[in-house]
Amino acid sequence: MVQHLHRGPRSALLEGLTWLEYAFQPAGQPAPANAAYGQQRHSANVVLASQNQPPKSCESDGVIGEHHLPVAVYTADCLPVLFADPQQQQVAAVHAGLKGTLGGVLNNAVDRLLERGASRETLRVAIGPAIGPCCYELGNDLVTQMRDRSDLPPLQWSTQQPHNAQAIRPQARAQQQGIWFDLPHLARSLLLQRGIQAEHIEVVKVCTYCMAEPGSSYRYNTHFASGYQSRFSWIRTRG
Repeated sequence: MVQHLHRGPRSALLEGLTWLEYAFQPAGQPAPANAAYGQQRHSANVVLASQNQPPKSCESDGVIGEHHLPVAVYTADCLPVLFADPQQQQVAAVHAGLKGTLGGVLNNAVDRLLERGASRETLRVAIGPAIGPCCYELGNDLVTQMRDRSDLPPLQWSTQQPHNAQAIRPQARAQQQGIWFDLPHLARSLLLQRGIQAEHIEVVKVCTYCMAEPGSSYRYNTHFASGYQSRFSWIRTRG
């Protein structure tokens, strides 16, 4: 993973695809002027870019690219997930918090892309900066509910807070004696469960709470009233 000051972290998986452009932008930078993005509600709704022109024309947490328009999502701890289909040169951007991930937003994005000619064998997915297991604490009851679901892959979590040697500010402190949960791992596992190849899924390991630039984390703001700004992540096919 390479860090660029004005563009944010880069994905080795997407860098090799010369027919697209993308960015996991730092907090506070605006989306591209003509980007399509939805009114995000932690839903499983995935729509076409034209349905969110102008932005926030409908409630959706995933946008499929059309006509070389950038498609974007805004996050502040949730997963920004960028899809690229080399077979049909399609792209998509998905906002996947825990609720949306459990609700099927990633599965729906895969389904929409497959309907438009993508292949599970060639689809690429980059999971961008989000709160990591070093700082994401959940209550025991919620983790138990997830473990009881037969449709979910094995979860990754710990009762002991993992140490993040790359943290540039203090990690989150326990608030409820709960579970330290790995949301990016859940997303990756769900994609593997849908048949996406392991070598075609990349997790950009930047925790928005303790590793990213100031203003990146909603949860950090709730703990310290430090303020936060949305982080836009976007992708588009080149004209």
